[in-house]
Amino acid sequence: MLGTAQTFEEKITEGDKLYNEGKFEGSAQAFDAAFKINEGDRMSYYNAACSWALTGDTINSMKYLNLAADKGWSNVKHVKADKDLSILHSLRGWNDVVAKVQANLDLVEKDLNKPLKDQLEKIYVRDQTLRQLYRQAEELFGPDSDEMNYFWEVVADQDAKNEAEVIEIIEEYGWVGRNEVGGQANLALWLVIQHAPIEIQEKYLPLLVESVSKNESSGNHLALLEDRINMRNGKPQIYGSQIVSDPETGADMVYQVFEPEFVNARRASVGLGPIEEYISRWNIEWTVPQKKRE
Repeated sequence: MLGTAQTFEEKITEGDKLYNEGKFEGSAQAFDAAFKINEGDRMSYYNAACSWALTGDTINSMKYLNLAADKGWSNVKHVKADKDLSILHSLRGWNDVVAKVQANLDLVEKDLNKPLKDQLEKIYVRDQTLRQLYRQAEELFGPDSDEMNYFWEVVADQDAKNEAEVIEIIEEYGWVGRNEVGGQANLALWLVIQHAPIEIQEKYLPLLVESVSKNESSGNHLALLEDRINMRNGKPQIYGSQIVSDPETGADMVYQVFEPEFVNARRASVGLGPIEEYISRWNIEWTVPQKKRE
């Protein structure tokens, strides 16, 4: 029986999957096979560069990193910090490709409100730093320890300061979008509201709705905020993003979902992946068969 040739998209998906499994040689080869079928975009070229770098092949890695830059890759901070690419740092062409990525960033940001962008990006750091460390802290001290109680007191105190600062920004500028402050600053705005009391979430939800309608903010941010508001109001969530503890067993579980058989269709409509993949990080299984609207 003859095998069916894989499409460009299937080879890219295979490359991503093999990368996530730590099979970097196979991942790199899958990306190469994809690019023989079709031209890549900046993300696929960047991912190929990472896979090749992790195999030790600096020539192919640098080739694809340059192609990513040629396609407009502009996340210079990530390029510099990405451990996947550390093998390239001593190469002669490294500074040139970083300069190319920086030039892309400068072009993207030329019309941004730089002071507001910088302010929100600092808020992002203050919102996320401790949250990125809480699992290590729990492993070190225990989830119900005095140390973890203090940890969350510090987080709450910082959240209150961030919240006051973000409310001032929204009241003066509105829900600033990506074209005004860039992606990370726009993300910071949503994160702070996502962590705010429900009355604040409900007050500013219409502004996020409007921003998403103009493609200035992400639809998945709106989905997660709507889910959180519904949960806090005791209503079923729409997109399955909210995870709670089972009151009887203490295990993680998905909070009640409206029409759960259609949740993946709704998630796809706002750019979210399948719920099965999303909840797997909590070791939760989704058992509701999915349907499509007719």
